[in-house]
Amino acid sequence: MLRSATTSKMPLHRRTPPFLKLIHASPFHTSAALKRPVAQTTTTAIHRKSLENQSEAPTSPQCLHRLPTSNLLRNLILGAWFSSPYLFQPGLSVMRTIANSKSVFLNPDANPLLGAAVKLFIYNHFCAGTNKREIDRTKAEIKRIGFEGIVLCYGRETGVGEIDGSKAGSQEQLKAEVGRWREGNLETLDMMDEGDWMGIKLTGAGPQVTKSLMRDEEPPAAWVDAMDRICEKAKARGCRIWIDSEQQVVQDGIDRWTVDLMSKYNVNGSVLVYNTLQAYLKSSRFKLNAQLAAAKQGGWTLAIKLVRGAYIDSDPRERIHDTKEDTDASYNGIVHDLLSGTNLDLPPEKLPKVELFLAGHNPASVGAAIDLMQTLSAAGKLKVKPTFAQLQGMADELGCSILQRADGLRENGAAMVPRVYKCLTWGSVQECMQYLLRRAVENSGGTARMKDGYAAYMGELRRRTAAVVRFRV
Repeated sequence: MLRSATTSKMPLHRRTPPFLKLIHASPFHTSAALKRPVAQTTTTAIHRKSLENQSEAPTSPQCLHRLPTSNLLRNLILGAWFSSPYLFQPGLSVMRTIANSKSVFLNPDANPLLGAAVKLFIYNHFCAGTNKREIDRTKAEIKRIGFEGIVLCYGRETGVGEIDGSKAGSQEQLKAEVGRWREGNLETLDMMDEGDWMGIKLTGAGPQVTKSLMRDEEPPAAWVDAMDRICEKAKARGCRIWIDSEQQVVQDGIDRWTVDLMSKYNVNGSVLVYNTLQAYLKSSRFKLNAQLAAAKQGGWTLAIKLVRGAYIDSDPRERIHDTKEDTDASYNGIVHDLLSGTNLDLPPEKLPKVELFLAGHNPASVGAAIDLMQTLSAAGKLKVKPTFAQLQGMADELGCSILQRADGLRENGAAMVPRVYKCLTWGSVQECMQYLLRRAVENSGGTARMKDGYAAYMGELRRRTAAVVRFRV
């Protein structure tokens, strides 16, 4: 059962489960990482070799026919902005100012002109909507394109900088903050269908909960009660939950609270809660093996959402892999080892049950994962069946390519067909500003991918324009 800060007076170190004692003792723990050099996690030769043999999951011109023209145009406009050395940095500075400002004038929810500009320029591309009507319209379009379903996330979160030096709040303030977060997530569930997923940001519960995460404390009782209500409703609606990763200063607390949730809800063959593992961190392999050991010891299912990482703009650089190639090797190595059940601390026959959600925008990694899934399945050696997802507004050409490949496999009677979801974030424009800021930074870092996507979108737009001209002639 989840513990709360008010339900036990035992010293924190005595309540810490064995898995987290290992993390606290490791060189990757928050307090220790800043005091000593961080050794890079091991990347085996087999993992590096796998990079050379990856399928590039090429985007065929035909697969983009699924996208509406408005989506193509937004991809082209934003792609030009993200890849421009003259436009991107000034635009990013404006976004950062809006996201972090306390001024009413710079609050898109309070300033209708600013809100309309942000919504038109970038919000509508990366976010699902501000209310149920807008979200239902976005969901319908996602399903029409062919995605299996959605992952819906309430965009409210608390920036760590917002609480630095803040005084301790009252219990009434804590309950009010957690209550708003709880109701936002319960409302999110009301907008989801059976089989959909919900993403949750724990810092969205407010400054006091965020402070507890930063200190790696036990969760407040109000948060425990709210999270139980969210989990029970998700289970009743046939939905699943993933707990998002956040900045490293709060991640140890997030991991510990999420392990408690998994040990409570991922039992007796059912899986409800997923933790997020960031492959760009040097500690990712250590965390994976520690959580596998904890799940085995506790008799529950380890459910992982694997991402590369989205906080490179704020996470301590020494904790992140030195090169993109190292991050690629980390991500691909974890995928290979979980799908095959090899190269892990536990032997294959002693591994706990594992569920895997692959969230990624790298065509090579996704293509390699699908190839490996097919190969292992045909040989009867597939240990984990992965599910795939991309964020709304990112790598649309990759998502459409996977859908096209899935259609082909289904037509050929393949036993293992990839399931693909689209991850949508909703909330007011101001609530989503931190999320939008991260998407801008992430896209600017994928210049090569953006150029490939830009060429594909432009080719599809030319094809549609030519078709209209021929029709009128």
